[in-house]
Amino acid sequence: MVRKIISINKEKCNGCGLCIGACHEGALRIVDGKAELISESYCDGLGNCLPECPTGAIEIIEREAEPFDEAAVNARMAGSHSGCPSTVAKSLENKNEQKPKEEEAERASQLMQWPVQIKLVPPVAPFFKGAKLLIAADCTAYAHPNIHKYMRNKVTLIGCPKLDEVDYSEKLDGYIKV
Repeated sequence: MVRKIISINKEKCNGCGLCIGACHEGALRIVDGKAELISESYCDGLGNCLPECPTGAIEIIEREAEPFDEAAVNARMAGSHSGCPSTVAKSLENKNEQKPKEEEAERASQLMQWPVQIKLVPPVAPFFKGAKLLIAADCTAYAHPNIHKYMRNKVTLIGCPKLDEVDYSEKLDGYIKV
């Protein structure tokens, strides 16, 4: 059937993930740092994701597509809690309210948010407001035995300047400006 459906320009997509939160049908996900449609049948074609996209990577087009399947969307959303945890920006709270002993502090995770990979963290995530940042290479956790000591009370971001095929300068600028 010919119907309205979204189209994502991968060249324009910066992987911020804002479209995912705007899509009430859960039709979108981030794969390899870019938004993609999970299934044509999940997209209602209304375009709630369009105004959220800061780069204009999403548009509504008319083309041959599977019909929208509200029952499939409802079934998927009922068994879902915001999709893959790696794509949902969230603050992590330390369940241990007591200050740990010095030797325990070195072993306790100091991670304050999720996700940590630069390509997955949206620049508009609420945990950036007034935060101190620790930006590290992916391999740092393996190269430095006490990396959590430096993570304490900081938003931690990781990426690989050598192997990631992405220029993170715009994203890093966005994190700093929050």
